[in-house]
Amino acid sequence: MSSRNNNNNQVSFVKVVYSTVKINGKIELVPMAWYADGSVKKIER
Repeated sequence: MSSRNNNNNQVSFVKVVYSTVKINGKIELVPMAWYADGSVKKIER
């Protein structure tokens, strides 16, 4: 489990950022959640 899911050590969510990924020759934007501790996690749709 990530510390983000632990109420004792909760890390603040900062904002949504987008990463560009090339899939089958097309560039797509992938939404990522950026947290105050610097970690980034892919947002599942």
